[in-house]
Amino acid sequence: MTFSGESSRPESVSSRRMARRLLSGAGCATLTAYRYGGVCSQIALHALDSDGRVLVAARPLPDHPLASLDDDEIAEVRLDVTLEAAEPGLRITTATAHLLGALRWLGRAEAALVLAGGSAACHCPITGENPLVGLADLACAPGGRLGVIETERVMVHDAMGVSGHSIEQVLSLGEGTLALLWSSFDALSAHEEVSELGDAALDILCTAVGKGAVAGIVCSHRPAEGLCPSLWGRVLCVDVAPDAVTLMRLSRTCIDTLQVWLPDRMRRACEVAPYLRRLVQDALLADALGS
Repeated sequence: MTFSGESSRPESVSSRRMARRLLSGAGCATLTAYRYGGVCSQIALHALDSDGRVLVAARPLPDHPLASLDDDEIAEVRLDVTLEAAEPGLRITTATAHLLGALRWLGRAEAALVLAGGSAACHCPITGENPLVGLADLACAPGGRLGVIETERVMVHDAMGVSGHSIEQVLSLGEGTLALLWSSFDALSAHEEVSELGDAALDILCTAVGKGAVAGIVCSHRPAEGLCPSLWGRVLCVDVAPDAVTLMRLSRTCIDTLQVWLPDRMRRACEVAPYLRRLVQDALLADALGS
């Protein structure tokens, strides 16, 4: 099996990919105008444009400070993006991104130009879906506004730990080609298909990654203090992305988080589960042959 020449994958590359994915529209975003004391966060839709600006669309309430800003007026804001695993009955945070930047609401004419252009830094490889479409619907609704946040750096908390990246580093991924961002439906479908492989099959994958028989990495190994006994022996799918599948193996004593790397940054989400199934079959065959 060929892995695009990647016998190993630097952790910084994996986290930069996550940063780009989170800034490009994955997860749930909130805006906080932290210069205004006691202000609640504002939920927003977001995307990343090819110039490294974060585009946000929101409908702030009339009494919210962000609603009273004039076009082109600058407000210092914090943007927080949280991506959670699609695991029913459990709340697992897959990754978060955090940045401080300068928000500027766009006038109607400029907003229309931004939304009409093909400036999104990520796209859906199958449908060509542009993440700016959702922003346009909200920004054009009554009370809706479109803004841009300019920043220099983003902090990421993911399976690899905590890391910081410049916007230039985030944009440098996939240079010369459009970066992949699966639609929410495709990502959810892939997550369900991976989970349906079952705990036993996913446990085999985790063991193979630990042995180095399958391309991937053990991200963390920590004690399972306070873990509910009903979760002992489970292997949860935490995340499915074009470059890797993140699994969490739970036992009575420890919690292991691992990534199974995918070859050539898979374009189709529906290919992930069949690919993992083949890896499981190969691992079982190798054990049967004693190799």
